[in-house]
Amino acid sequence: MNPSTRTSATLIGGILAAELLAIAALPVHAQDHPFVVDAPHKTTYLNGGIGSDEEHYMRTIAQDWPLRMTFAQSPGGEFVAGVRLLVTDIKGEPYLQLNDAGPMTYARLPAGKYRIVASYQGRSETREVVIDGKSGRGEVFDWQHKAG
Repeated sequence: MNPSTRTSATLIGGILAAELLAIAALPVHAQDHPFVVDAPHKTTYLNGGIGSDEEHYMRTIAQDWPLRMTFAQSPGGEFVAGVRLLVTDIKGEPYLQLNDAGPMTYARLPAGKYRIVASYQGRSETREVVIDGKSGRGEVFDWQHKAG
């Protein structure tokens, strides 16, 4: 089995495991694995996209995720990680909170209106998005690099 096939098989196995955990409603937090079920709303998310293989894989499954967030820094649009991320419903109830998101974070959220706050190097962006339950929503957060 070549390395690319092994990587895909590992990621597919991880997705299946995450889905089974979500069905069982068991919260799991693993630092070295991108699939996590986050309490209290049991939000399943995928966080990663580092390296060309992982980025390609995430792009191929993007249509299966209602909310897709990408984090970058201009000029050049280089991907960034280490983003503090908070996704709440419009009433402020948290659905997803990560201290080290990126460069790509996908979330399975029910239809509704959400507020996203993404912070990178002390600068925050806030957006309100609507998940309609039919088509996915992609959001790109792009911070301008400020020279010292």
